[in-house]
Amino acid sequence: MKNERILIIADQIHDALPMPVNKFRKKLEDECFVIWKLPYFKKEDLTETPVLPDYVNYVESKNSDLHGAYLAAHFEAGLWPVVYQGENDGHLIRHVCPMMQSESEISSYGAKFDFYPHVDNPDLSITGETPSHRLGCCPDTLTLLCLRKEHGVNTSLLLLDQVISLLSEQTIEILSQPLFIIKRPASFSSESLVEGVPVIVNKEGTWYSRFDWHNTMGMTPAAELALERMRYITLEKKLWFNVPLEPGDAVTFLNQRTMHTRNAFEPRFDGSDRWLLRIFGMKNRPLETQLLEPESCLHHLRTL
Repeated sequence: MKNERILIIADQIHDALPMPVNKFRKKLEDECFVIWKLPYFKKEDLTETPVLPDYVNYVESKNSDLHGAYLAAHFEAGLWPVVYQGENDGHLIRHVCPMMQSESEISSYGAKFDFYPHVDNPDLSITGETPSHRLGCCPDTLTLLCLRKEHGVNTSLLLLDQVISLLSEQTIEILSQPLFIIKRPASFSSESLVEGVPVIVNKEGTWYSRFDWHNTMGMTPAAELALERMRYITLEKKLWFNVPLEPGDAVTFLNQRTMHTRNAFEPRFDGSDRWLLRIFGMKNRPLETQLLEPESCLHHLRTL
C-alpha cells in the first residue's frame, strides 16, 4: 500500500509540531497561515532533488523518517492528510520541484513560467457549498516544507479578504453567482471541468474562494469581466507576501482563504534544484463514501 511506511512512522512520532496545537490552530484561523519549523529535518540526510516522478518511490524510502515526521505534524495539528484520485499517483506527499518534460507546465512540476495566484483543486466543492457525498472536497489546508531553496524564487501568499476589499459590490455579486467554469489543474492525469459554480462563497460572514488565475472562465460577458477584474487585482504585487522559507521551514495556509503563487525560474536538473514537499489537509476526516478505496486507504479521495 502506498504511504504505508511513512504512516507507520508518523504514528510513532508525537513531537513533530513545534508549538502547542491550540496556538497553531488559532494562528491559522486568525491569520490564514502559520510558518513553522520541522524538528526532524536533517539537511545532510536528503537525497538529490528528484528530476522524474518515477524517482519518488526511491526518494520516499530514503527520506522516510522525514516524510513520516511531516505527516505526524499534521496529525498532531488535527489535520487529516489527503491525496486526490488522478493526482500524484496516490502519494500523500508531493514533490514540488521541476521535473523533466514537465518544466513548462503551469503546475507544481513546472518552473519556466510564473504560476499566478490560485487555489489548489478548485473544481471540487468548497466551504459554504453542499459537499458531495461521493467526491472529495477542495482541501482546507496546504503545507509546503522547504528542503532546498532557490535564490530569487518565492512562494507568495495573498489573503482573500484583502483581494475582496478591492472589488466593487457589483463585481463581488457576480463572482458569487454560479456563472463560472473551472478546469481541473494540470497536475492531474486526466482533464475535467465543472460548469456553473461561483468563484467566491460567503459562509457565516467569511469568504472562501476557488479562484484559479489559469483555470477559471466566465460563462457570460459580465462574468468574464468580473473575473478579469479579480485577475488584475491579484497581480498587484503589494498584496503578495513572499513566504521566507529556509530548509526545514514549513508554511501551512488555508487553501480557500488565500491564494498562492510561484515565480518562474530555469531548472538545472542536477539534483540541486528548488525542492519543497506538499501535503493537503482537511479539518475533518472525510466520509468513507468519499474515499477511493476505503478498505485499504483512509486518505485517498475520489474525484471521478
